[in-house]
Amino acid sequence: MKLQITNLFIAFSLLSSPLFYAQEQGQKAILLENGAVSAEPITLPQELMQKSGNNFEQLDNFPFGRPTHPNFKNFRGATIADIDQDGTEDILFATFSKLYAINGDGTLKWEKTLTGTATHPPAVADITGDGNLEIVQNTGGIPANGRVYLLNAATGDDLAGWPLNFDNNWMINAPAVSDLNEDGVMEIIFCERITSGPSRVHVVDPDGNPYNANWPIDLPGTPAFTPSIGDVNNDGVMNVVISTSSGEMHVIDTETGQPIAGFPSTATGVSYSYQSPILVDLDGDETLEIVGSNHGDNPAFFVMKSDGSYATGWPYAINEWTYSPPTVADVNDDGVYELFYGNRNTSGDGTTPLDVIYGFNYEGDLIPDFSVNKYGGTEGVMTIADVNNDGVQEIIFPSVVLDNDGNGFIHAYSLDGSGEVDGFPLKPRGFTFINGAVLGDVDGDGLLDLTANSYTQTFGAGVDSAFVNVYNLNVPYDPNTILSNGYKGSNTRDGLVIPEEPMSISDFENQTITIQPNPSNGKVTLAVSSQMQNATVQLFSLDGKQLFIEKNISLNQSGRLFNFENFSRGLYLVVISNQKQTYTGKWIKK
Repeated sequence: MKLQITNLFIAFSLLSSPLFYAQEQGQKAILLENGAVSAEPITLPQELMQKSGNNFEQLDNFPFGRPTHPNFKNFRGATIADIDQDGTEDILFATFSKLYAINGDGTLKWEKTLTGTATHPPAVADITGDGNLEIVQNTGGIPANGRVYLLNAATGDDLAGWPLNFDNNWMINAPAVSDLNEDGVMEIIFCERITSGPSRVHVVDPDGNPYNANWPIDLPGTPAFTPSIGDVNNDGVMNVVISTSSGEMHVIDTETGQPIAGFPSTATGVSYSYQSPILVDLDGDETLEIVGSNHGDNPAFFVMKSDGSYATGWPYAINEWTYSPPTVADVNDDGVYELFYGNRNTSGDGTTPLDVIYGFNYEGDLIPDFSVNKYGGTEGVMTIADVNNDGVQEIIFPSVVLDNDGNGFIHAYSLDGSGEVDGFPLKPRGFTFINGAVLGDVDGDGLLDLTANSYTQTFGAGVDSAFVNVYNLNVPYDPNTILSNGYKGSNTRDGLVIPEEPMSISDFENQTITIQPNPSNGKVTLAVSSQMQNATVQLFSLDGKQLFIEKNISLNQSGRLFNFENFSRGLYLVVISNQKQTYTGKWIKK
């Protein structure tokens, strides 16, 4: 994965041929090994050209567009988070040398000028444990000018001592954050590409100091993807899962900085780039499987066990390279996970649909009706949610193709096998390649919004632009119907999937929560007596109906502001829970 600028004028001359402007002609995007995006002319079927999501309107003042790098585009989509905790979600969008915080009305909350080129979305969490959110953003670039930023999420200001600079080296891929030692403060995990010699993986605290004397660690090649974080072998110590582009899978003990037993794992003909894995206990043995994909001479989807061996039934060989990160979700709500992988399969004749989304069970068997057969492959982020409020989950993903009007595609296919849902594909301006969709309610109207990145690619013939597109899907916003949202499933980017544990009656009796003011008109501060990470906040009516849910938050005695102004007057039950604690309280809306 040599990250260097490549001259693509030859590709541009191909795209400028008269055939490119014929009605059936479009483009197919290709991610080169050097990190740049190329394209080739391709014939598109009329059925795909005629489909449109025009019945979904973008919110006022969207798309939001800005100039972007001519070679290195924004990867893996935008980030949605309530960065100033005013009760309404905001959009974070990184491209070129800027990070933008965008309100739901399309205005800027703030923008941050960065040193280096931003290609991946930031991580967002309460990293310092003070009840407020922080943002971690990586940059890279050629010439070398990479940085790691830690920002106050509400203002975009640098925290003291940041950004970090390691000899201007490229901070490759996105950062991940995790509370490794459960002390209420999150660590930041990121990778450094070095042009000569070994590359490095860093784990630092919010002050920028190494986690312990064993960090950073050296890798014998270029770090290939955003690290994933979890206790893979269930020994009580968190691990960093990272690979090299040369094909080594590493699982590192965060206390010792050494690989756990069975790693590094290598396989003939296997290479890695961009396919950030998911960590999840698929078989109930309390260790984590590594769910991922690879390219190389033997491209495949895989499930790797905690000892470095492949699970029975894996890997599943494919005939194309793929850079697609997998998605894992319990689609049927039966306690069993389904695994989804993407492939860039696209036929050249404009008529042949191919398998581009594969759905598997843990044993490596394809699940009937869960796979998607269509024209135009994908190597982007797959989000799983009920986008049309019909009680059935959909899988939402971008495409590798661009139509002859210069529009990309965001698809949504029902996981009951009935095909693409009404109103899709959406057709934003420019390529959606390598990106994806993230769902939320950014304008606070109670309706579900879909946010997706796109970009133009002129190969030096003009100024390229990147866009944030936000569509109103005209159905109620219910966070509980979103099973996996955006890059690696959450804003921590740790790739760790933890099952939701059902609560018993005793859970509602064992703890209390501080709610101030109470009664109130809707804006309340929720606080708990001890630090909680990766917590879920829920609001229930007295008849047990869930009215609000927010996941992956941090709480402590200082509390955090929530806005429940949209709810009617009455008595409500507030529940805050994670894997170890549950706090409950009653709140009265005036």
